[in-house]
Amino acid sequence: MQSKSVVSIVQNPEAPDAGRIREMVREAITLTRPVEEYVKPGNTVVIKVNIFAPYPPPVSADRRVIAALVRICKDAGASRVVVIEGVSVGTKQSRGYSSMDNMILLGIKTAVEEAGGEVAAIDDTERVLVDVPSAFILHQIHYPKIMLEADVLIDLACLKTHAMTMVTLGIKNFQGILSDEERYEGHRDDLPQHLVDLHRVRKPDLTIIDGLIGMEGNGAGEQGMPVPMNLILAGADVVAVDAVSSAIMGIEDPLDVQTTRLAAYAGLGTADLGSIEVVGKSIAEVQRKFILPLTFSKYLDRFVTGMWPNIRTYISGACPMCWMLAAVISFDLAMKPAQWTMIIGVDPKLPPNFDGDLDHVIIFGDCAMAATGRVKELRNKMLLERKGVLGEGCPPYRPLEAKIAEQLVKLGYVDPEAMQVKFKKTQARLFQYYSEIDPTWKPEELKIKDNR
Repeated sequence: MQSKSVVSIVQNPEAPDAGRIREMVREAITLTRPVEEYVKPGNTVVIKVNIFAPYPPPVSADRRVIAALVRICKDAGASRVVVIEGVSVGTKQSRGYSSMDNMILLGIKTAVEEAGGEVAAIDDTERVLVDVPSAFILHQIHYPKIMLEADVLIDLACLKTHAMTMVTLGIKNFQGILSDEERYEGHRDDLPQHLVDLHRVRKPDLTIIDGLIGMEGNGAGEQGMPVPMNLILAGADVVAVDAVSSAIMGIEDPLDVQTTRLAAYAGLGTADLGSIEVVGKSIAEVQRKFILPLTFSKYLDRFVTGMWPNIRTYISGACPMCWMLAAVISFDLAMKPAQWTMIIGVDPKLPPNFDGDLDHVIIFGDCAMAATGRVKELRNKMLLERKGVLGEGCPPYRPLEAKIAEQLVKLGYVDPEAMQVKFKKTQARLFQYYSEIDPTWKPEELKIKDNR
């Protein structure tokens, strides 16, 4: 008879310090099986963490959890423990932070090295081209060699909501291993499937969820809201860990999370809560109803069409991610006094007497840019007269958003200094919040400047 997947839940009654966090991580692992069954003497251990942006918890994994895991692996006899991550495209393009910048800024590099480990930026690591068996989206991947060859691969994710995938847990955490080009492919409405494809190459041997501070709302980045939970979860089955984590976040049916459902369908793990043995705390004891992202709590058209008096939107055949970027742009344009026109999707229909001011027309996305008929005529006219904003590329791919922002800045519709001020204010707010949670932390600003 096949044994159940085991997922542990450890909770502290109050915000724990570094010493207690180390105990919690060890306890969470040991509840599933002895640490020595995961890590053996002489092993090389690679820990894929979630630190995709220049913000402390809850955006990024807590450096104390990371350091605790490194020390636990070293105590078990690991000869080498490498903490690895790849920065998001948006962070690199619009914030100017590299993967190593993030690790230095957040004190992760120092904490890992003090624990006996080392850090590596996926941007700089050697990759090998691998075939992905039975894949639907990513049939070949340039996979980080160090992860592929590791004796033990640990997935250290955060307990967060996500505007594109509802939640971001163990399965979503592997997105960071892709190159920029590979993130482009499948980063639309098929994003969940391509995340599952990543796990077909190699499943993590152990998944840890840093739930000390969760995130709800429009995560997984600066728009999310902190939720103190004081939790650590662990399990060998990444799908089961994600299912239990989703239930803790108040999602009644974990199969509503597409990454979880698709991964279970692919045979990568167990998503049925009835087939998972939960040890330590029960789900009911720690459960809290998280606020889901607007993209999952409201219809996307609520923020795009019939909403803004100064924006006419012609949209047809667009994927959900295209709708989401349209909503993001709409929020910005709604603050400008001009009358705007946005054209999006596979087959947008323009009226025969279209009278939009070309300076205030935005056509974005590969689909709209390739449209025929009146859209093509309008696009050609905009090109000839060098007016308006034309954005080639797939909208879910962050550089297109950055490209549109650059054009709006060039036209004088967006103040670049105001954008940077907004970023700095957000960063300062998150810095202050986390400093109150962990008074021993402060951003290593001087070191990051030296590293650039």
